[in-house]
Amino acid sequence: MTAKKNNNPLYGLKLDVLLTEISEHYGWELLSESLEINRFQFHTGMKSTVKFLRNNQWAKEKVENFYLYQYKNFPCPDDKQLSIAPRDRFIPAEQLAGEPVEITDDVILQIDRACRLRTYKAADKTQQAKKEPARSSEEPPYDPSNPWNK
Repeated sequence: MTAKKNNNPLYGLKLDVLLTEISEHYGWELLSESLEINRFQFHTGMKSTVKFLRNNQWAKEKVENFYLYQYKNFPCPDDKQLSIAPRDRFIPAEQLAGEPVEITDDVILQIDRACRLRTYKAADKTQQAKKEPARSSEEPPYDPSNPWNK
């Protein structure tokens, strides 16, 4: 556990603390534009935003990537590390956090690249799961001509 704690700044960091740090530095409007998460544009409160992030893994990972590589300014990892969830990544001990970066178009493209790579890996797993035989607990597909499945 201590190795994981020492090698990942997200270890033990709650989402509300993470959001507070980045929102105080960048502001909700800039976060909305750079992360392309509409929820930040209409910020309704920390509790509801944290709930949204917990329910939407893609958004949570996007915010965590932003925190690590823009706010904490760690060097961007290779594709192999980017394909791992941010809280499970290994950050070498010699890499230290820097000053938060200014948001530019290049930074936004870098965030999108990191998130797309992770999304593609998740989509591959979903495709593999679809190749497996269907389980009886799955909901049948919706048929508009028969809305009550009779």
